[in-house]
Formats: sequence, structure tokens, C-alpha cells
Amino acid sequence: MILIRKALPDERDKIKRILFECDIKASNSDITNSAKDAMIVELDDLIVGYGSLDIYSDIAILKLVCVLPKYQNQGLGDGLVRALINYADRRNVKKMYIVHREKVEYFKRFGFKYVTLEELDNRIHKIHNYGESKSTFIMELDINEFFNKQQCHF
Repeated sequence: MILIRKALPDERDKIKRILFECDIKASNSDITNSAKDAMIVELDDLIVGYGSLDIYSDIAILKLVCVLPKYQNQGLGDGLVRALINYADRRNVKKMYIVHREKVEYFKRFGFKYVTLEELDNRIHKIHNYGESKSTFIMELDINEFFNKQQCHF
């Protein structure tokens, strides 16, 4: 059985294992700080995926989404992203952002669109330090649009 639910603070070691197996570096404090707005995917009582948000009033940054390699390409990541969007919506988030060093086309399927630094909500500039990097790619999702399109079906 597949279950997507809020991550619990005592699951930090299991989350660290997933991140390690997905070759994602994160410190204990990163996991602890993100645990408040994080979700996991369980498959038959085994945690196989993890995702987290940073929520700032009515905007959020999608920090991380990963599924163990053995369980990828089974729709678990899609379910996790949709659950995180729903979670953000229930907390009155209006816009969700992804900030990445490379283009990540995967998130277009949910309605994320690339935006320029000039198009960003000014609050994101204060939250995230972009520096002078020209290699930062930013995607934005209007959560109301997400729920008003067919792609929101679970």
C-alpha cells in the first residue's frame, strides 16, 4: 500500500538514508529545519521518498523531492509533488517556487513555469540569495491555476 504523509521528527535517520541513496547532501539541521513542512512516501511500511517545503506566509519554496532509485518511475514522485502542493494550498500558499542550478523539465507537468529574476515576487529575493549567478533557474507555480486545470487530478 502507498501512503504519502507528513514526515515525523523521529524519522530523521530514515530520511538521511533516502537522501544518501539519492546522492543528496543534507545536514542534520537541514532535515530538522525542513521537517516541519516535509512529507514522505511509504510503500508497504518502507519509506521510499521524501519532499520538503519552506513556507513563508503565502509563498513557498519546494526544497527537495526524491524517491529511492529502485522505486523511481512508478508515479511515487508525482504523488509526492502533488501532495506537497496540496499541503501548501491548505496553508494558504498562493505561489510555489523551485530554485535550481540546472533546468528541471520534470516540474512542467504540474504547471511550473520558468520565470526570470525580474518576474519573481520581491519577497523571494529576500529569502533566497541568488548572487550574481546566471546559472540559476527559477520555476513558479500558481497554486490556484494548478487546482483549476486537469493536471491536478490525483
